[in-house]
Amino acid sequence: MQQNDPLNRPETGAIIDFRYLEQRNAERKANGQLDVRPCLIWNVRAIEALQLVAVLPILSGATGARVAISPAERAALGLEHTADVVFEEANVFLWPGPHLQPQPDRSLVRTHKASKQLLEEIAAAMTGRTCDIVFRP
Repeated sequence: MQQNDPLNRPETGAIIDFRYLEQRNAERKANGQLDVRPCLIWNVRAIEALQLVAVLPILSGATGARVAISPAERAALGLEHTADVVFEEANVFLWPGPHLQPQPDRSLVRTHKASKQLLEEIAAAMTGRTCDIVFRP
C-alpha cells in the first residue's frame, strides 16, 4: 500500500472501501469477517503524527438517519443507484488501519470525492442529532 503517498492521505469527503462494523453487530462480528463497503470520510483529526478518521457508511436500501446522494453524484462516485450516506453511527480508527481495502491501483482512497453540496447536506441533517461511535482497533 502506498500509505505515505500524498494521494492516500485521508481527507473529509474522500470515499474508501472499508470493513465497516455496525454497533449492533459489534460483539458478534468483532472477530469475524466483515463485508467491505464504501464509506465516506467524515472527519480527520491529527494527533501529533497520528490521524484519527471517522467514516460514515454508504448503504443501499438504508433506513433511519441518512442523506440521499444525487443520481449524478452516485454515478461519478461509482456507487449503487440506491446508495445513501447513513449518519446514525460512525466507525473511528487510526489511519490507515487494517480495515481498509485498497483500490485496484493499490491506492487507499477512490479517485472521486463527495461534493461540497453533499457534505453540507449531511452536516445540516446531523444538526441537533447524536451519532453513535464504534471505535476500531
